[in-house]
Amino acid sequence: MANKLVMGYWDCPSCSTTGIRGDVHSCPNCGRARGEVKFYMKGHTEGNARKESDLADVEYLTEEQEKDASRNSDWYCSFCHSLNPDTAQNCLSCNASRASSEANYFQMHEALAQREAEHAEPQPVKPKKRIRLLPILLIAALIVGVILFMNANVTRGDYEVAALRWTRSISVQQRRLMEESGWTVPDGGTVTGEHREIHHYDRVLDHYESVPVQRSRRVIDHYETTYTYTDLGNGYYEQVPHEEPVYTTEYYTVTERQPVYRQEPVYQTRYDYSIWRWVNTRTADAAGEGKNAVWPDPGLAEDERESERAAAYLVTIRDTKKGTETDYRLKEEDWLTLNVGERIFITTKRSGSGPYISDEKGEKRMDLLPAR
Repeated sequence: MANKLVMGYWDCPSCSTTGIRGDVHSCPNCGRARGEVKFYMKGHTEGNARKESDLADVEYLTEEQEKDASRNSDWYCSFCHSLNPDTAQNCLSCNASRASSEANYFQMHEALAQREAEHAEPQPVKPKKRIRLLPILLIAALIVGVILFMNANVTRGDYEVAALRWTRSISVQQRRLMEESGWTVPDGGTVTGEHREIHHYDRVLDHYESVPVQRSRRVIDHYETTYTYTDLGNGYYEQVPHEEPVYTTEYYTVTERQPVYRQEPVYQTRYDYSIWRWVNTRTADAAGEGKNAVWPDPGLAEDERESERAAAYLVTIRDTKKGTETDYRLKEEDWLTLNVGERIFITTKRSGSGPYISDEKGEKRMDLLPAR
């Protein structure tokens, strides 16, 4: 059974009458014969498929109309540029013989498209937008200027050394007999006992068990008919049905054998042992003012020894202009070069970071570190 035919429409290029039925060969308003026109279906976009529920506005030809309708495209008269039905052997407009015309409706549109492409005006090249560089350069220069200003050095000479202080300390260790335990005994240790303990666990296959597992698959639920429409080039369209599968997700359960593991303890021997070790027990401290820094006497007993030494060298700097004092740490070699009452220059950045003692030109003499 042949596919159904659907009524098409065309618009008159002379008087702009629209929606003229495809079985009408002359404009009912101005009488112009159907010529270089493009057929269309109302409410339908070419290439789109329609569902059964979207066919209410489709105008089908009746059985009687289909009997008289040709499924071949119109032929194009080369003399008066009219379109004529396939059944006509002479042009309905100028009576020219069909034998003297070769193009049909589709070939006519190919020729029209080619002519339009050849005579299409070239698209003007849009001028590139000119970027105004001056405002950008001014903003960049302003940012750079602010950065340079904030990082510029400021040197002031209204400072003096108000005090020099120092602290020194010595850590003292004592040799003691320690009771410890471990998986191995270090050199010098004497075993006092041993016992078995869990060192770690191994993952061991215990058994298999059957477990229900849900799976899913995509299956065809039903078929849905959709329709596309082919322009026959004669005022009619052919409705072509398509059977499209509609899918759904189906869930099902399967039984799988899955391994079940257990944590198997692994035992090893753990040792108790005694061992002599040096242990930090106390600190000997000393502090003072001036540059006569000395190390404290730790007063070591027979079972003691010195461990680490630590020292801090502090300077108190007075701002003679503001009357404030600030403590800083110095390296020992720098600290020894200063004297109480000495006038000094300090250089900082405008941001307030990185102060250091300098000469009057801002050349660094020594770093000032935060007092801890």
